[in-house]
Amino acid sequence: MRRGRGFTLLEVMVALAIVSIGLIAAFNAVIQMAHSTTTLRERAFADWIAMNQLTELRVTGEFPDVGRFDGDVEFAGREWRWEASVSETGVEDLRRVDISVAYIERPEDLVTLLTGFIGRDSGPAALIDWWGATDAEAAPPGGEGTEEVEPEPANPPPPTPDENEEDE
Repeated sequence: MRRGRGFTLLEVMVALAIVSIGLIAAFNAVIQMAHSTTTLRERAFADWIAMNQLTELRVTGEFPDVGRFDGDVEFAGREWRWEASVSETGVEDLRRVDISVAYIERPEDLVTLLTGFIGRDSGPAALIDWWGATDAEAAPPGGEGTEEVEPEPANPPPPTPDENEEDE
């Protein structure tokens, strides 16, 4: 019998099976990367929402009461639901704030949880007394009421030779 130089049908089928398995694995990897990218993006958005809410609490300057409160926000083209839980810490002038963020359509599916702390101010904010002035007169360096002082050069020029010295 004379054998031909081509591939047999069995060899072609085995090669196609191997290529198919490789393509399926590659396709699954691409789908997994796309899903991971979307999940990371959504978690980043949720983290920003939680950080914004904690910052808003801090900026108000009010010491928060123990309890829960929540709200809805539109961010990055999507509706989100956040909930803040304020609790005591055991330190008199310090509160713990836990902020959870979820999709508004699925509030039971937590996307992120941020924990922060807010302290009570010890008194009214006062200006820093830079030069012994009163609060109304105090100003930071470079602010109003200060005079411009020319800085000394970093590399001073070399001294000029004295006229009384003789050249050798």
